[in-house]
Amino acid sequence: MREKIKKQLLHNLLLEVSKRYDYIMEQNARIFEETNYKAIHDELTGLYNRFYFIEQLKKALYLAQRHQRYGAVLFIDLDNFKVINDTTGHKAGDALLKMIAKKLKNALREEDVLARFGGDEFVVLVEDLGEDEGQAVKLVRGVVDKLLSSIAYGHIVDQKVYQVTASIGIALFHHGEIEIDDILRYADSAMYEAKRKGKSQAVFFNPMIEERLQRRLLMETSIRQGIDEGEFFLVYQPQIKNGRIIGAEALVRWNNAERGVIPPSEFIAFAEESRLIIVLGEWILQEACKTLKRWEKDPILKNIKLSVNCSAIEVMESDFEQKLMRILTRYGIGRGKLCLEITESLLMSHHASLADVIHRLSEFGLKIALDDFGTGYSSLAYLKSFPINILKIDRSFIEDIYLDRSDQTLVQAIVSVAEDFGMQVVAEGVENKEQEQAIRAIADHIVVQGFLYGKPLPLEAFETAVKERSAEYGKEGDA
Repeated sequence: MREKIKKQLLHNLLLEVSKRYDYIMEQNARIFEETNYKAIHDELTGLYNRFYFIEQLKKALYLAQRHQRYGAVLFIDLDNFKVINDTTGHKAGDALLKMIAKKLKNALREEDVLARFGGDEFVVLVEDLGEDEGQAVKLVRGVVDKLLSSIAYGHIVDQKVYQVTASIGIALFHHGEIEIDDILRYADSAMYEAKRKGKSQAVFFNPMIEERLQRRLLMETSIRQGIDEGEFFLVYQPQIKNGRIIGAEALVRWNNAERGVIPPSEFIAFAEESRLIIVLGEWILQEACKTLKRWEKDPILKNIKLSVNCSAIEVMESDFEQKLMRILTRYGIGRGKLCLEITESLLMSHHASLADVIHRLSEFGLKIALDDFGTGYSSLAYLKSFPINILKIDRSFIEDIYLDRSDQTLVQAIVSVAEDFGMQVVAEGVENKEQEQAIRAIADHIVVQGFLYGKPLPLEAFETAVKERSAEYGKEGDA
């Protein structure tokens, strides 16, 4: 009996040990599986990560060389995702990324490799595109169309609908030897070219893109050095009312050590693409405030107001408002002295996220001007939603105003709208007496700006011009 009990106890013990062993092995297998999964997958989206993608690309390049069949790498970057992320919060941004990742995956074949490289960047490896380059291009275009369409639909996060587009760079590979870093750089370069062309675009890589990218990188480096070494400066274009200078638009210029003075048309776009416009824009705001501070003790100049253009990239930065208020406070700029010029397209594109910012800036004492007014949008309903002080009539309506009746009618309509909303009107691009007379026939009180009254002037030359006009008209600048 005792032996029987011993055997039973031993059996139970062995059974328990066996169960524990099985449990430990299952746990180890699960841990191994999870570790292996995490090693090759992106934590947020569940897509493959950079490490796994590069390993697969190595194999694909080898097979393409061996079998002489085309493949392609697609580099996908979401357009303006940073703006959405900054204005809605990272939680909503992460939810949006997961939705987009799922839609991208559903648009691809089972054998295609989709990975997240980080942030809002995704890459796709498409293999087995055949031996003919034309056929390969056609097949890739079909894949790209599906990807762009999958992203373009509205995405609902926290009961809000977000419209997202993407830019895609495409690099084909074949039997020729090519390094992994090169193929990724080609796709990335093509993606930047797609962004340059606008939203929801796809571009195949070609050597000219690489050359353009190199020029762009050189320009970015030069701009960064120019900011650090104080090569940028402001000029001031007079704004005239009743013959007197009442304000100015502060415009940036670049006196490059090697090339001399470079016009904004040659560097602003580069600054925006590289986001250096944020640093440059902050410098412009500080310089404008320094100028206003300089004028405070002058009986004539103290009444002059300054306008500064603000890029959409600057305004949509999450810390733009705080940064601007710090600058105004640091220099003690009085209410109504500084005017921010924002474009009508920016106002329409980011109506909801921009409204609160514009209202707070207005309450802080800044004037808001709507630049390029009348170009591209017909709805005026948004004017009542924003504290707009000034409407700047786009120069395209001024150019032929003395010849074209329709331009006269449009300007008259803009003036009437501005008067109804209690806004000032500025007509820019006035270059001859015929234009001035046509504008004065519509309304004498319009503020005018253009080469007819003077080109943008360096600071001291502008100050002299203000005082000369003030003496000529016998009054100080009005408010």
